[in-house]
Amino acid sequence: MNDKAAQIFAETYDRERAVLPGAGGWLARRRDAALKSFVEAGLPHRRLEEWKYTDLKQALEKAAFVPAPAHEGAVVLPDTAVASAFAAIDRHVVVFVNGRHRPDLSKAVRLPKGVELHSLNDVLHEQWVKELVERRFDDARQSENVVDLNTALMHDGAALRIRKGVRLDKPLHLLFLAADGGASHTRNLILLEEDADATIFESHIGGAAAFADIVTDVALGDEARLSHVKLQDEGAGAVHLATLRTRLAAKSRLSSFTLTLGCGISRTQNFVLFAGEGAQAHVNGAYALKAAQHADQFCVIDHAVPGCTSHTLFKGVLDGASEGIFQGKVIVRPHAQKTDGRQMTHALLLSRDAAMNAKPELEIYADDVQCAHGSTVGELSREAIFFLRSRGIPEMEARQLLVSAFLDEALDLVPHEAAREALKLLAAGWFADGEGRA
Repeated sequence: MNDKAAQIFAETYDRERAVLPGAGGWLARRRDAALKSFVEAGLPHRRLEEWKYTDLKQALEKAAFVPAPAHEGAVVLPDTAVASAFAAIDRHVVVFVNGRHRPDLSKAVRLPKGVELHSLNDVLHEQWVKELVERRFDDARQSENVVDLNTALMHDGAALRIRKGVRLDKPLHLLFLAADGGASHTRNLILLEEDADATIFESHIGGAAAFADIVTDVALGDEARLSHVKLQDEGAGAVHLATLRTRLAAKSRLSSFTLTLGCGISRTQNFVLFAGEGAQAHVNGAYALKAAQHADQFCVIDHAVPGCTSHTLFKGVLDGASEGIFQGKVIVRPHAQKTDGRQMTHALLLSRDAAMNAKPELEIYADDVQCAHGSTVGELSREAIFFLRSRGIPEMEARQLLVSAFLDEALDLVPHEAAREALKLLAAGWFADGEGRA
């Protein structure tokens, strides 16, 4: 095998397969098949179309991540604005350290009747868990390979099931801390039955040089509603790979937002499959990058049935020698008439060394649709800066105001009011703290 990092992962699996959760059952067989598929394909690299801007193989070979250890001793959350971004919001909290659940740090109590929240390891015997883990998205073949890696090596994760007609009383906050170096593989499963409703916050923090491999599988029943807010601010030496796969039944609604501030190399993948008519998906995000950060936003929206709506907007600010990527595809199947599918990406370059690559796509096989896509890349308007300075506003403050105004269009789409204000403060602080200065 001419793939150093893939070889390390394969050796890790051979070493740990007997003690991985689900050994001896259906999951063990699924792990074997996933590992075989992963090894045959190897890690993604730039010669693959879906990965042409992000060489995950090179990044992981360079770091040569070994498995992250189970953290021993006390855990102290970083004293940063990002770590405490959601602290003022009344919420349930589930904490994972190095990819493993820490019930001693979690605070998810008195859940409403009909809300089932467990560590993934405790519910591997349930049929809905098996169905979500074994699910594949056929139109993401190149990107499914990293899901196979996660399936083979996943240690833990959150499993949330909300029964028919039940509303989660307050947001559920999944907090992931990289306390030590190494690779962690986490699988989250979310099932909302008919007319269920939930809001989920997701935070990824920590300064360790680590590889975070996260897959979140979501299934929404008829008329179910999920609001999802993700914040990622890991260390400069970290690699963050996250995949969100969502299947929407009739008249269900997904509202998802991701804010990326940290990490050396990150790739966020969103796959949405419309399986029932009248469903809606709003997949949005913002990012603020500096130094040599690299952030790749990849999104595939599959309109497989008629009468569904998908809107996607990503906006980014790039400074230093950072690089941003947006790759998006809206697929409209032959019988998916009355589809409304739109995607847009805008980037603001604060440095001559920053770079942005955008590749929005439409793949349409129906004729009665409303679909659009677009992309812009620009820099701060000198005229606008001059106008603000002529009103007595110092140049750095003027630049900050313009950057904040630019990002606000995206941040206004955060599907939770208090979380929206928290993320706006973080975005403003990114510039005020001396970051993001050209």
